[in-house]
Amino acid sequence: MGVCLAAVAACSTSPTPAPAPSSREVALGVFRGTEIPRVRAFGEWLGRQPDYVLDFPETGSWETILRSTREKGDYWRGSGYRLVYSVPLLPDEAAPTMAKGADGTYDDRFTDIAQALVETGQSNAVIRLGWEFNIKNSRWKTDVPAEFIAFWQHVVSAMRAVPGNRFEFDWNPTNGYTAFSGEKYWPGGDYVDYVGIDVYDISWRNGSYPYPKGCDDDACRLPRQQLAWDEIYNGERGLGFWTEFAADHGKPVSLPEWAMWTRTEDYNSGDDDPYFIDQMADYIENPAHNVAYQIYFDFLADNGPHRLQEDFPRGGARYRERFGQP
Repeated sequence: MGVCLAAVAACSTSPTPAPAPSSREVALGVFRGTEIPRVRAFGEWLGRQPDYVLDFPETGSWETILRSTREKGDYWRGSGYRLVYSVPLLPDEAAPTMAKGADGTYDDRFTDIAQALVETGQSNAVIRLGWEFNIKNSRWKTDVPAEFIAFWQHVVSAMRAVPGNRFEFDWNPTNGYTAFSGEKYWPGGDYVDYVGIDVYDISWRNGSYPYPKGCDDDACRLPRQQLAWDEIYNGERGLGFWTEFAADHGKPVSLPEWAMWTRTEDYNSGDDDPYFIDQMADYIENPAHNVAYQIYFDFLADNGPHRLQEDFPRGGARYRERFGQP
């Protein structure tokens, strides 16, 4: 405790440890669509402007991805926010394949994307390449890890070869056990700067979500939220697993997407859940977890809302307490 009592024959003279960093000290970002005014408004509500913004291109074809990348890069130019840009490994059209990407067929496509980002002022973008590759409906899902690894290495090499780039690359599975064992798709530390983990307040553990009818107060909901968090963190390939994976590979953690959720397809989600916000804030501010940046997905998605102000007033208030200005 940094105190040496005279009556004690031998005691430590180690200095008192520094306090753990506040969750406010980790770089903060938000996704609110490609809309600077909405990001600015979020910062005004929070009492601090975000450091990062997340964005996505349109993905219909290679040409669409490139055109959209130029438009997005131009839009965010000079905004003051660092761009975390979700770069697809494949367009939506059926002809391109992971196998062709693995042999370098599409290298020139990614050179063009990198040039577009550099030319539009996004040379320091974090490239969230092939995000959520381990979910069952991913366009770039493959049952052959070697294909993914070779494709990833080709893309990173092609983009890093573009003059003027200062890109960092985020290898970004989604949290939990999904379509397959994501760790088998690790492309090697030379090709990765962050281990990104997408974390949502969802659970299929018995006794957690969905809430039963009439379960509207904290006495009913909190035990279920606690069970859900235990699965989110300690479950198979949960947040704890990926945090240890990142440490074992010498990489910082990122959270490119995290949020509360009212999941309209099955309601296996926590809805307005201040407990989840507290757990995430505690996780983020723990220096042992080495979180480099975190982005709240503040958006009305097709499969349910995530918005802090409009949809989740209690969780939103807790987020503001934990991440806003003191």
